[in-house]
Amino acid sequence: MNSITLITNDIELYNIFLNYKMFDKVSIASAIHREAEYDSLIVSDRMCGINELVQHAENGMKANKIVYLLSSNKSSQYNTLTALLKSHSISVLPPKLTDSQILSRFCELINLRERKINNVAVLFGADSKVGTTLTALSLAGNLAERSEGTVAFLNMSGHIAYSYADSDDGKGLDSIRSKVFNKILSQDELRQAMLQSEEIKNLYILPPCKTLIDFKYYTTDHIEYVISMAAGMFDIVIADAGWYPNNALYFGALNSTPNRYMVTTQQQSSLANHLTIKKQALDEYGITSRKQEGETKEKAPESILLIANRYSEQLSSNILKEYDMVQAVNLPNVPMAVSRVDEGVKSLRGLNKNYDRQLDKLANLVAIQTEYSLKQKSKGRRLFGR
Repeated sequence: MNSITLITNDIELYNIFLNYKMFDKVSIASAIHREAEYDSLIVSDRMCGINELVQHAENGMKANKIVYLLSSNKSSQYNTLTALLKSHSISVLPPKLTDSQILSRFCELINLRERKINNVAVLFGADSKVGTTLTALSLAGNLAERSEGTVAFLNMSGHIAYSYADSDDGKGLDSIRSKVFNKILSQDELRQAMLQSEEIKNLYILPPCKTLIDFKYYTTDHIEYVISMAAGMFDIVIADAGWYPNNALYFGALNSTPNRYMVTTQQQSSLANHLTIKKQALDEYGITSRKQEGETKEKAPESILLIANRYSEQLSSNILKEYDMVQAVNLPNVPMAVSRVDEGVKSLRGLNKNYDRQLDKLANLVAIQTEYSLKQKSKGRRLFGR
């Protein structure tokens, strides 16, 4: 019997679990009862402290599965608390998860899932100068050119970002922010906020937020809301999470899908910046895992796939081994790429044959992960006719 008890005061979280049809029973309580017998017990740290929960476990609390939900004010303790509670057979879910993401992670823990294709892939950068947005947009264009399905590119950068569009006035997140904040956005309104490529008719682009003050008002729920709606409207969604881990756009995009790719370069500065972000943000929010002493990289690499951008055979590739990630592709350096972008080129596709081959490999990998069907078109077209 799949019986779930939530120790929480979050009614919305309770309703998410209650409406999930694969549970036999879902109940909510304000405290753990010593005499009760639980099937699966989900405990919020706002209702039960660490010491109290450990004491219940040591006193022989009867529960087949115990999951502890951490709030953001304990994010810096995530890895420490995970190790402590694991010794008591208690699983921990990190902060920054939306209610539906908590449900999804919990179902993974108990091996209970409806088969559902995740048609979203997210790219994020090791730092601000690795070419994340242009890589993500080139990938979206490649997928659109090589298929008949609809492709959405969502710029979810949590910082001011270049949209690589000729004109995005009246478009993008800024144009729908009030509807997103109140969760009353319609599919038609989302589509109207997007740009449709003039040359690749099945490619739609949502330009980034450009109002600085708005960044702090977005929550992970808002980002999940937009991405989930896009995933239901389009056959495949490519999201650009940017590189800045200090707001909800970044975490909302990263937590929206298990299909994650990090863009970096062979520069030592990119690695140094990534290691800082990994330690202070990605590890603390459970997106990556901190290696325990004696644990080798070869034994447990991260699930995030690595894209080495501006790759050069003449430069050492030893730095890439330090990322502890499986490499997806090496996108070669395109001569004069910066000047071509300044001239108005919106994609690096078609500028270098080797780059195109590697981009095809990346698109093939993303298509396999998302079960998206690629079909070579008779005529290749470039994004926006460039």
